[in-house]
Amino acid sequence: MTENSVAAPAAPTTAPAPTTAAADRVLRERYARRFRVLDADGDGLIREADLLGRARRLADGLGEPPGSPRAVAALRGARAFWRGVTGLAGVAADGRLTEDEFVAALDEARQLGGVGELLRPAVRAHVALVDRDGDGHVDREEFTRAQQALGIPAGSARDAFARLDRDGDGRITVEAWQRSALAFYTDPGDGAGELVVGTRP
Repeated sequence: MTENSVAAPAAPTTAPAPTTAAADRVLRERYARRFRVLDADGDGLIREADLLGRARRLADGLGEPPGSPRAVAALRGARAFWRGVTGLAGVAADGRLTEDEFVAALDEARQLGGVGELLRPAVRAHVALVDRDGDGHVDREEFTRAQQALGIPAGSARDAFARLDRDGDGRITVEAWQRSALAFYTDPGDGAGELVVGTRP
C-alpha cells in the first residue's frame, strides 16, 4: 500500500439493514449534492485542498488560531475523510474525484456499514470547534455562526437548529448534532440532516 492510499473500511460483523431502491436513490442524490457543495470552484472535481479549505474557513470564521489543537484536529478530520473516500474510489490521495466517483465511494461505504467510520473524525472535530467551552452543548448563536462560516445562510442555519433543539431551550447537545450529520449519509427519512449539512434542495 502506498503512502497516499487508504484501505476501504472493513466489512461490519453484522450486515447493514437492507434498503429499498428508492431509499438508495435518495441517499445517492444527497451524496451528489454534498459533492457540489464541496466543489468550491464548480469545475466538477474535488481535491483534498477543497476539504482542507472548508476546515480552515470554519476555524477562521470562529476565530480559532490556525495552529490550535482544535484547528489542527479539524484539518486532520478533513484529511482522514478525504483519504478514506479516495481509498474507496481507488484514487491517489493527491488526486481528484469526479461526482460519480465520490457518490460511488460513499455508497460503497454505506453498503459496507462503514460510513460512520469514514465520517466520524471529521464530524467530531467540526463540532468540537464550535463547542468552545467543551461542555457538550452548543447554543443557537454558536451554531448559526459556524454554519455561516461554511456559506450556509443564517435562515437555513436557524431552521436546522430548531429541528435539533427538541426541547426548545436554545441549546443542542453535540451528540445530537453529530447524529444528525451522520444520518444525512445513512437515513433517507432523516430530514434534519439535510439542513445541518447544508444541502437541502
